[in-house]
Amino acid sequence: MKIEKFMLFIMIAMLIAAVPVSSQSSGDSVGLGISAGVTLPKGSTAAIPSTDLKMALNWGFYVNIPLIYTFHLTPSSELYKFEDQNATDMSIAFKFIVPLYRFDLYAGFVPGLTTVGETKAFHVGLLAGGNFPLISNLDFFIQGKYKWLFEGGENLRVLHANAGILFNF
Repeated sequence: MKIEKFMLFIMIAMLIAAVPVSSQSSGDSVGLGISAGVTLPKGSTAAIPSTDLKMALNWGFYVNIPLIYTFHLTPSSELYKFEDQNATDMSIAFKFIVPLYRFDLYAGFVPGLTTVGETKAFHVGLLAGGNFPLISNLDFFIQGKYKWLFEGGENLRVLHANAGILFNF
């Protein structure tokens, strides 16, 4: 009888030890996010002849992949419009993280491909933003991205301002 009680005590102790103490995100976990915001283009190319392009809404999704705590890769896809033409960005951001007490700041470089109608153009850009924890595995972020689309000898400059949420695994 004493051995059964002792074994029961050991099994309960092992179960308690296996339960995580905190559900807080580790800060270096992979995450999936969605964002929405505005796009402000300026300039023209052969595919987009207008020089007075209007602000458009955009939305997208991304995956946040930390390689080390202060350096993340973030492949993303973003959809928006240039006048009456649909545009899609496929990018990968190289983000450098500055962890602070209550939030993280980041800056980075963003190369990728933009498709507008039937035209495909390479783009490069810079980004900066902040990441704020809401609950244990859900973060809120704000971000600004300025990029240059290159088509032939011309370029188009586009400013993206986004906010969204990131679900960390």
